[in-house]
Amino acid sequence: MGNNLSNYDIIRVTPTLDTSAYAGGDVAFTATEIPNAVFGNGGCSKLVNAYIMDQDRDTYDLDLIFTQKNTAIGTINATADISDANMEAIGLCGFCRFKSDVAFLGGIDQVRIIRWSETVADSERTSAGPIFLQAESDSTSVYVSGLISSGTPTFAAADDIDLILHIEKRWV
Repeated sequence: MGNNLSNYDIIRVTPTLDTSAYAGGDVAFTATEIPNAVFGNGGCSKLVNAYIMDQDRDTYDLDLIFTQKNTAIGTINATADISDANMEAIGLCGFCRFKSDVAFLGGIDQVRIIRWSETVADSERTSAGPIFLQAESDSTSVYVSGLISSGTPTFAAADDIDLILHIEKRWV
């Protein structure tokens, strides 16, 4: 488009992690802002694809939970303990699961890149898409939290993973 606007964005965010060992069911990271995830306040966009770049090459399965509000689903490296009322109130948009032993790029020695796609669902039907992302009426941001669904990773640094989100936005 001639005005430097696009219907697509690649947005990178780096959640804050704990460097102690995690267990299945633990909160990997609390609500992390995805800035400008939608066009215009209260807008909606579509998550087309997503990647996790793990700089320490850990093996684990991770669920990403997308919400409208910046509310913690629990404490990092502890079991999620959000109440049902608070879960309803945060504006759940959707979730997806990354399976690090199935959909990853293994040819790079220093990082593990794990892929999720709206068009690929594993046999457990855990990653079917699409996922629509809706911001609150006064915001263009959406939030993402992470839960370890299996595995016991120990991240080398608090910024050990990056989320790379391919988002489709439409100008009307």
